[in-house]
Amino acid sequence: MKPKKNYLLRMENMINNDRMKNSVDFTELLTVDLNRVLKEYFEYGEDPIVEVYKSGNSYHLKLTLSARAVKAFSSVPPETAP
Repeated sequence: MKPKKNYLLRMENMINNDRMKNSVDFTELLTVDLNRVLKEYFEYGEDPIVEVYKSGNSYHLKLTLSARAVKAFSSVPPETAP
């Protein structure tokens, strides 16, 4: 049973590595999504800088954003029901 488990782990690692090879597209999509959410809470000019990297079995995300102000609580749109 152990060889089958090793095979599955290798396949999982290969899939995860393929995702990171396309990291430019992934990072661009993530930046667009984060930008949409962050604009609801902060006032800023330049888009956020997003970095994603893998370390061992974990993914790390670094987000850099320079905001001029935090929007007033009343201007934050209410959460919509699914």
